[in-house]
Amino acid sequence: MERDVTGAPDAGQPESLAQLVAAREMAVNQARKGGRRSEIIAAAEQAADAVQSCLSEPRMAAAGGDREALIAVKRFLFNAAADCWPGWAADAEKGSDAELERALALARRSADLVDRLGLGPMEQGTAQWLIGAFELALRHTGAALDYFSRAQVHYETAAAPGLALLARGYGAIAHEVAGRAPPQGAGSLVEILEALAFGDVEDGEDLRQQLMTAHRIFA
Repeated sequence: MERDVTGAPDAGQPESLAQLVAAREMAVNQARKGGRRSEIIAAAEQAADAVQSCLSEPRMAAAGGDREALIAVKRFLFNAAADCWPGWAADAEKGSDAELERALALARRSADLVDRLGLGPMEQGTAQWLIGAFELALRHTGAALDYFSRAQVHYETAAAPGLALLARGYGAIAHEVAGRAPPQGAGSLVEILEALAFGDVEDGEDLRQQLMTAHRIFA
């Protein structure tokens, strides 16, 4: 009898949780390569539902294999949502509000898992930033400002000053979209861009370019 080298379960044997997670994440990544928002979102929704429906206690704190499965779900939900955000490039297609709302739901679902799994302030900051980014794209400036503020606090707690500046910069963009000045002490977008350009900030130029691109798209 030849040894199975594919990693797939033998015919008639139940698929393990780890195999299910790997197969579903692969399907999401394949959809991401295609680049069509509707397909990316549908693949991520279906994959998350399939994995979470197999967990022993889907609403309780997870341990062991369940925890590893949920970390994977958190990851592919975030990546799928991020692929659908229209703020990465000035020539990116915005997509419909309905698609953005569905992608926002993926980001929220990923953020819920960050909280449930206790993944720490860096992950929390990034999760809150992505929700805020979608709220900004949808012109929900009040909600966007709230989430960018939360992201900044988490990044400061995580001792990530560059990312904290990034969150402040997005807050400045949201204030501009809303037609009002940032609160005293928050700093203008120009000041934040200067801090990223001339301060000793890790990846400062990349973060600066990201903010400038987002400003061109949304402001």
